[in-house]
Amino acid sequence: MSNVSNHIRIPSSVGRYKILRQIGKGGFAVVVQAVDTKTNQFVAIKIVSRQEIQRQNNMIYLENELRLCSRFDHPSIVKVFDIIYEEDIIMIVMEYFHNGYLQSLISQGIHLSFDECVRISYKILDALAYLHKRGICHKDIKPGNILFDDSFNPKLIDFGLAKENADVLSTYCGTLWYIAPEIVKNSEYDGRKADIWAFGVTLHLLSTGCFPFEWKSESQFIKDILHNKLSLNIQSRGIIGTLVEKCLKFDPKERMSADDLFLYLQTAQVESKGISHSEISSKRSTAKQSSLPILIARAQVPVKSTPKLLNDRMTNKMKLIVRKRLY
Repeated sequence: MSNVSNHIRIPSSVGRYKILRQIGKGGFAVVVQAVDTKTNQFVAIKIVSRQEIQRQNNMIYLENELRLCSRFDHPSIVKVFDIIYEEDIIMIVMEYFHNGYLQSLISQGIHLSFDECVRISYKILDALAYLHKRGICHKDIKPGNILFDDSFNPKLIDFGLAKENADVLSTYCGTLWYIAPEIVKNSEYDGRKADIWAFGVTLHLLSTGCFPFEWKSESQFIKDILHNKLSLNIQSRGIIGTLVEKCLKFDPKERMSADDLFLYLQTAQVESKGISHSEISSKRSTAKQSSLPILIARAQVPVKSTPKLLNDRMTNKMKLIVRKRLY
């Protein structure tokens, strides 16, 4: 296979894996679909350029991701099968998810049912509880870091920003419109509580198609947080709405833990059902285009929560595709 524009070498095969096609690309890596010739199972391989990642001073994030992911064993967290080191590239062999990102469903205006939202919430909260009990926070929870497997079970990915000893952190990172207020204020914070805020924003997007707040510009958004003037407009209904409210407490001490939120859903005695391929395919074929943009992973510029305000911001890191709302 030929080199991509950023000169990352893509071999035709490596070890037991035959590379089939490129399916994604980032600043210092490409992602390819491959097949395990011993099991005939599809896998995804992230191919990282050693030169690029060192030039961008991101080696620490890659090493962090590799170290953490090799320790995880949870059904809602991406599994890493193998790590292959070559002179110019590092290859991370992972689960392959052909049903795509939660971000893509939202951007296409595919609104999931209440039961589907509950089911996704269960699984992501279970994954967060698993991480948090081990003192690890993800630090970049958002629809672009949640993928679906063959049965449309959600899977958390991208642990480059994840952090151990999560109870006291001071590093500003993540994606702006999912970042908890205490991070913007540059104060020490509990990374686990920050994950809960980001989950609340993600769940609101999943259930309503819009963000739970409105703002006029990036600078104004930050000023509103700094001056305690950010106004929430939670539109999620029922138990999902209550769950979002419990996540989006401005005081992190008032936010419930992932474990407690998971128990809340259980005690609410909501019967959730699986997300079938036929249900999603049907919704995909009948859905009108959404007002939400296609959000590029790790983009640092917030997007508006109303259709009229979506077209005022374009950057090299984000392509905003404005579409009409489903409803």
